Amino acid sequence: MKILYIYAVLGLLGLTISISVDWLTGTPFSMSFSFLTSIFNTTTFEELTVIIIFFLLPFIQLGMDAYNRKKKPGH
Repeated sequence: MKILYIYAVLGLLGLTISISVDWLTGTPFSMSFSFLTSIFNTTTFEELTVIIIFFLLPFIQLGMDAYNRKKKPGH
């Protein structure tokens, strides 16, 4: 579970930094979020697949840990 919190905090910090830089340069707040749509509009299928895999890695790791704990007898 700790890894999910770390991913969430790092994602929130990254979003905060990018919005803060936009705010400091005078970009309107509504335009600060347009970078998200422009990123996904210009990605290819292969790039999007890699992004999704990296996004799902902590959930896969959490599932594998839960499966391994359940599989071990005596724990």
